[in-house]
Amino acid sequence: MPASSHRADAPRLQRPALNPYALVLLVVVLAVIGGALVLRFADIQENRELMLWQNKLNLIADSRAADLDSWLDRYFKELGAVAANPSLQLYLTDLLNNEGIKKTLEEEPAQATFLQNLLSITADRLGFAEQPSPELQSINADVRQPSGVGLAILDNNGKIIVSTAGLPALGDALATKLAEAPKDRPSLIDLFTTASGQTHIGFTLPIYAIQGAATTQAIGRLVGIKTIDGNFFKLLQHPGVTEKTLEAVLMRRDGDNVVYLSPTKDSQPLAARFALNTAELDAAYAVLSPGNFAVKRDRQSHTTLMTSRTIVGAPWIMMVHVDRDQALAESVRWRRQTEAIMFFGLLAIVGGIVALWYYERSRLAMRLAAQEKLLRVVTDNQPQPILIVDQVNVAHFANIKAANAFHMPPADVVGKELAALIGTARAKEYNEANQAALQSGETITRTWRMESASGLEIIQSQHTPLEQIPIDTLPVPSPGVLIVDQDVTEIVTERERSARTLQKLINVLVHIVDNRDPYAGHHSASVALIAHEVAADMGFDSTLVETAETAGKLMNIGKIIVPHDLLTKTSALTTDEIKFVRESLQRGADLIQGIEFDGPVVDTLRQVQERYDGTGPLGLKGDNILITARIVAAANAFVGMVSPRSYHAAMSTDQAIKNLLKDAGAQFDNRVVIALANFIENKHGQETLKWLATNL
Repeated sequence: MPASSHRADAPRLQRPALNPYALVLLVVVLAVIGGALVLRFADIQENRELMLWQNKLNLIADSRAADLDSWLDRYFKELGAVAANPSLQLYLTDLLNNEGIKKTLEEEPAQATFLQNLLSITADRLGFAEQPSPELQSINADVRQPSGVGLAILDNNGKIIVSTAGLPALGDALATKLAEAPKDRPSLIDLFTTASGQTHIGFTLPIYAIQGAATTQAIGRLVGIKTIDGNFFKLLQHPGVTEKTLEAVLMRRDGDNVVYLSPTKDSQPLAARFALNTAELDAAYAVLSPGNFAVKRDRQSHTTLMTSRTIVGAPWIMMVHVDRDQALAESVRWRRQTEAIMFFGLLAIVGGIVALWYYERSRLAMRLAAQEKLLRVVTDNQPQPILIVDQVNVAHFANIKAANAFHMPPADVVGKELAALIGTARAKEYNEANQAALQSGETITRTWRMESASGLEIIQSQHTPLEQIPIDTLPVPSPGVLIVDQDVTEIVTERERSARTLQKLINVLVHIVDNRDPYAGHHSASVALIAHEVAADMGFDSTLVETAETAGKLMNIGKIIVPHDLLTKTSALTTDEIKFVRESLQRGADLIQGIEFDGPVVDTLRQVQERYDGTGPLGLKGDNILITARIVAAANAFVGMVSPRSYHAAMSTDQAIKNLLKDAGAQFDNRVVIALANFIENKHGQETLKWLATNL
């Protein structure tokens, strides 16, 4: 049989016919299912965006509320310290008992003068002082109207005992507010607008008789009125915010209304007011339901995302809101684009997605393997042990240095708990550092001192938080901590040895100087101790505190070059001799110029003779003088006054403080003098002086 006949008679394989109806049905089913999934996913994405914005607004609200709380707390604490000042309580009691307030200004008693000075210094330090405009400064002071701001002490009948220049009398409105305020506890005089259009705030605190008096009732009140300017409302501005419509607004409830306290884009402070029953108004919701997140409308009827917080210690509600359209603009745009792409391209991309998924997964696996190999090469060649653990201290990576310390291969370290690798006690300390790093989101550095077979070891460990451990087999999210240990025994030991050597050198130099001047023996040590206490009391860091103490010790080092007979001379010094002794301080700074200190000790010694008003040898003025130099100068003057010398007897601490207060603002910094007086009178200053007199 011919071949052609054979092929013709053989059965043929038939391709199945493509049913167009089945294809259409498949497309419709895929389109419906895909469309439903797209819509569902878009809704989830929008809800997720709302959750993200809720978290963001909550963070901003918490931050701004904390700043406002801190602002109020600061003034209540500062003014509370003044109201509780024993000298103020004693002098006010004397004035009230002796009816000193009825005397004329020419007969003003010393108590009133002290209280006046204390209020003026406090007002200047806390921003309650009168600040006239540049135009008013050029006008004679007699024709300038009081600003209505400042500090005042009132008796229980509301009569002013003493006050600063800006608050010589109480207006009717302010007197009414004070009458409504409780007299037996600190309270806030809420924001109010004056006739001149300024916004003021007030604080009132009770003043009690000095401890030990017969009465426990308040004998008067300390009142402070302060101008609210743009700096206060800047507390509502969160750093880093880029959304133009996001703003924090301060408000309070006034009956059935909500009043905007902070300035808005179209109104001044305390000018905007709306009824609480205004439909969907975000400000009304903020006042009625503080702390909640909601989608509401602002005064212009724009839909907003908002939340609010209650401000502790004030009848204020702080609202943070943002225009919803702006906040979710990217989400809405993405949703529309996604719906269009998915609805029109669903059928065409199904096969491509599957193929692309397999392809990308293969590439990703290869890339991860290469990256892991590179990571292993890099970390194994580091001199420090490196370890990655998760939240429950299970190890997921160790370089060869760490594995060798554990006496096992790197692969065997994975999966073991930290306690099994380094011991329970050390693992507990490392876990505390890990948790601190995860909670703060910042690298935590700890230094550990341990005894080993080779002696003392000092290890510095860095704990860096990881949002996701870079291992593809772990679920997302899997936060962890990167631990890097470094042996700093030699570095720390050498640094501590150098510090001890420097301290010994300083003590030897001070001892030499004190032995050459028997009348001023241990003067430097006394100045150093008081300067240390004052700097610490003013809240400076350890470097500045140590600088003040060291400069106090070394301030008389220049006396090494002063002749002994001049140091012990009992008669009055000549002008040239005084100049020579004063110049010895600068020469002392030259002597230690080459010694490296942690702080500006040498510059402090060069500036210690400067005057706060700028009339010192170098002409430095105010804050241009190092704060350590200002502290040492005041401490030196105080010690000199309360210590006996060949040319004068020891002065009482009260008189010495009065002398310092008299020169505050001219020779000395007001803040330093107040801090020194506070240390001597209200803290352990008297005990310190007794200890110095007994032990030095």
